[in-house]
Amino acid sequence: MAASGCVIALAALVDVRERRLPNRLVVLALCCTLAPLLLGAPADVVRVGAGTLIAGGLLLGVRLRRGVGMGDVKLGAVIGGNVALVALPAAPVAVAVAAASAALVGGVLRRSSLPLGPALWFGWAVAVATAGSGWWT
Repeated sequence: MAASGCVIALAALVDVRERRLPNRLVVLALCCTLAPLLLGAPADVVRVGAGTLIAGGLLLGVRLRRGVGMGDVKLGAVIGGNVALVALPAAPVAVAVAAASAALVGGVLRRSSLPLGPALWFGWAVAVATAGSGWWT
């Protein structure tokens, strides 16, 4: 979980600087997410798949309205799968927190466009912190 968070944070920093999320970092975050499944139960695979589809699907819906880039969709899908390892309901929460924090920062800075990577990392962090507390069960 921590390795994924570090890679997601690195991707967010690149997004701030270059306004893109490198595929290599997204794939590395995916590998960090899938690594625990090698020793896990089949239920974990289903949960990760469901979290990936939920979070990725939500962001893909925004993408279809030209709101975010495909890098954001891919990273969001990885984040959804990652937080689903702890609790499946955390996947849409991560996306919602990311959207709300991006909207808040955009409103405060009075900008209509900003990189979503940092907000996605923040959504991941909030979802992991709250899911790990047992709040979801």
